[in-house]
Amino acid sequence: MAEFKIVVFSEDPADPLHHERSEMADLDVEFSVEKPSSEGEAIEAVKDADAIMIRGAWGTEQVIRSASKAKVLAVYSHGFNNIDVDACNEMGIILTNSAAMCAEEVSNQAVTMCLALNRQIVQSTNQLRIGNWDRKHFEPIEPIDEQTLGIIGFGNIGRQIARKLGSGWRMDTLVYDPYIPPWIIKEAGVTQVFGINEICRKSDYLVTIVPLNKETFHMIGKDQFKNMKTSSFFVNVCRGSVVDEEALIDALNQNEIRGAGLDVFEQEPVDPSNPLLQMENVITAPHIAGSSTRAAWLSRQRASQQVRSVLIGEWPMAGQNPEVINKLDRKKQAIGGAGKLTGTPE
Repeated sequence: MAEFKIVVFSEDPADPLHHERSEMADLDVEFSVEKPSSEGEAIEAVKDADAIMIRGAWGTEQVIRSASKAKVLAVYSHGFNNIDVDACNEMGIILTNSAAMCAEEVSNQAVTMCLALNRQIVQSTNQLRIGNWDRKHFEPIEPIDEQTLGIIGFGNIGRQIARKLGSGWRMDTLVYDPYIPPWIIKEAGVTQVFGINEICRKSDYLVTIVPLNKETFHMIGKDQFKNMKTSSFFVNVCRGSVVDEEALIDALNQNEIRGAGLDVFEQEPVDPSNPLLQMENVITAPHIAGSSTRAAWLSRQRASQQVRSVLIGEWPMAGQNPEVINKLDRKKQAIGGAGKLTGTPE
């Protein structure tokens, strides 16, 4: 019997797990690839797991509470809104993600949407297809280097957006993120604002890139759109429910903002009858901002590295629930037999 059992929830029961096995080649590990079709099957699968790796569903409270031996739960993505974080904390399970696996890709999507909205690329293409050569239809086109970029959320992806649009396209860049330390702001050469409505008022292009959790659910809503300029554009490349979608639709219908670029929606797959898909001033994508051939394998590598760190008694680089430390101190079956970790966050 192996020292550690790792249960991997995958859509492919025959997944060879090349990257996962490579990252943990020096550990005595048994992998079990599962494709649960019900919560009950997921519960049975994790009962004797030391680590759980999830691609997709089944990060529910009941599944997590059934994983009494588990030390770590890793997701293969940036977002972990499909995981019951409170249950992880209660069970003394460290939650990790695949941080930075697609920072370049998602930031590129945000930049692309801002530039496409500025130059009216999608709109002009659609108009030419129906024989409209009226160039005034796409005006005004403001010089983007004279515009102000607002970024809500200044993690890895937000910093890449600032580097590309701020340094590359010379946009004045504002940041709203109450958790970011001041030296990061200074190093990035951006300006920090301390109110969400303030960044809405001052931005010509407003990009949201925050995780979806209890604090950020519908953080952009009616009040925020009313505070935005009527000439401004809104871009969302994180999670649909960060935005009150009905409020966004109303803001667009009432010309409170000029347009939007959306990679994500509150309901996914998006309903084809969603009004956002019918608006000429809205450009969209099917939640593919993080996709690339590199991100596909890097997500596996990063998730595996996090699991390995926990199994050898270290706090993972991408640990997402530092509040679990207090529970680990009392969890007798935790790392080292006494809940001890090295390199834990302060």
